[in-house]
Amino acid sequence: MLLSFLIVPAIITIGYCVRMVQNMRSGQQFPLPEWDDWSGDLVRGFKLAVVYLVWALPLIMVGVPMAVGGVMADSDGSVQMLGVTIMVGASCLMMVYGIFITLLTPGFTLWFARDEEIRSGLQLSEIFEWTRTHATDVILYMLAYLVASFVIGTVAGIVGVLLCLVGLIITLPLATFVTYVYQFNLLGQIAFKDSTGRSYYQPPMMTPAPPVAPAPSAPPVEPPVAPPANDDISTPQS
Repeated sequence: MLLSFLIVPAIITIGYCVRMVQNMRSGQQFPLPEWDDWSGDLVRGFKLAVVYLVWALPLIMVGVPMAVGGVMADSDGSVQMLGVTIMVGASCLMMVYGIFITLLTPGFTLWFARDEEIRSGLQLSEIFEWTRTHATDVILYMLAYLVASFVIGTVAGIVGVLLCLVGLIITLPLATFVTYVYQFNLLGQIAFKDSTGRSYYQPPMMTPAPPVAPAPSAPPVEPPVAPPANDDISTPQS
């Protein structure tokens, strides 16, 4: 992530995270892969980036009339009003589609991770149906990801500043990598639950304590028997 501005390292990182999702889906106990397949990670990361780009094309297309409307808004008279109208309409479309594609992101990422084929991540009808039936998991994923991104980024910024600002060179790329791993870990949990119906992180099994044998009961104590009373009988006189 320190070299992510070169594009290729960031793509390799994404491919690495895809492998982690695949490991979690198959139920491996330790899902983090080894850094031993850089070329493979580059290929799968590039393919997933293409999937992201295709889904983002409508946003790019809407951005063109928005830019034109911004130029027209700097004019006077009716042209200015038309430019403002175009900008407002384009902004609304971008916002609506942005929410739509955000909700579909878990679906097309998991669809791609199944066989690492670009066409698998573009199955609109299947992905939309899956998202609709897993709406709760998708919303929880988005909330957890947003909160984690904020917390991790804040901690990295504070630690970097405390290290005389030089630490930001390390803490910010590290925070980005940890956020990637956390994001794809959430997706791996969804994939495992979707395929098995169980949670990936199971609570520890509590070993039941062996039954304790009851203490032997003491024999019953019988009450003491009172001696027979001596009757005061007079001996007859002869």
